[in-house]
Amino acid sequence: MTLSEIKSLYAEAKISKKDFIDQMHDLHLLLFDYAKELPNTDISKITIQNGAIIMTSSKTDYNNGGISFYCDLLDKRTTPIETFNFGSYESVDSSMIYRIIEKNYTVFDIGGNIGWYTNHIASMLTNGKIYAFEPIPETYQKLTNNVLLNGFQNIVLENFAFSDKQDKIKFFYSPITPGAASSQNITENQNIQELECITNTVDNYVATNQIGKIDFIKCDVEGAEFMVFKGAKHTIEQHKPIVFSEMLRKWSAKFNYHPNDIIQFYRDLGYHCYVASQNGLVPFGLVDENTEETNFFFFHAEAHKDKLKSLLS
Repeated sequence: MTLSEIKSLYAEAKISKKDFIDQMHDLHLLLFDYAKELPNTDISKITIQNGAIIMTSSKTDYNNGGISFYCDLLDKRTTPIETFNFGSYESVDSSMIYRIIEKNYTVFDIGGNIGWYTNHIASMLTNGKIYAFEPIPETYQKLTNNVLLNGFQNIVLENFAFSDKQDKIKFFYSPITPGAASSQNITENQNIQELECITNTVDNYVATNQIGKIDFIKCDVEGAEFMVFKGAKHTIEQHKPIVFSEMLRKWSAKFNYHPNDIIQFYRDLGYHCYVASQNGLVPFGLVDENTEETNFFFFHAEAHKDKLKSLLS
């Protein structure tokens, strides 16, 4: 029974005052259970405010935390909830990202989602800037709300997708699993929503906006990563950013390529592939049927050789 239902029963004199207090107390006990569990997670506090639930991240070894996010009623895997449920969010990979980022970096967050990485990275960029790209209108609004909530002024938000050409393409989206939105129906959900989104290329965007440097790219676009990189080839050749990318065989298959195609793409540009471990970066070869890793880092052999010395395990 919900709070409002119990209150209605009492207001209608269908339960006694004692029963009302007892039933309300049973529900309030959950608040104390959350308070007990918080120290075991990377969430420092949960705020109930004006009809919203806001979770705030904890300080970690490589990030000061203190970044707040609205929680979504429908999305059971929204990042702050995921962080509370499992104690942390991509802890090994995120720690490596925060180690890599320097305060003057220019960062592209391609697939910004609700802004978990966007806001945390922005907090580190005292002299830098982050561009966050999210094509789904509802998710983009959540991203915008979270940026406003934290008040960062060094974030540029863009409501379109990157690909290998400028176009308008179909996207598949579910408000229950918005993090799986993609230009292919990767979840094979029969009831998924379809909408049209604008695509651009990184190369065109960088040239049009006269962006002078890009130091780090995070790319998580549910299988379409290879198309993003093909549309960013000139930028990658010119700026040689460090790249962090998700690569899943099951998603890439929906787009008719293999993660090794991305690895070869970067090898042709002078990059090497790595995965993060508790002790640092570990060189990575090729993806096969036994590969468990889903997130990968790409470093240019010459441009990043000094940076790599402090990051290798």
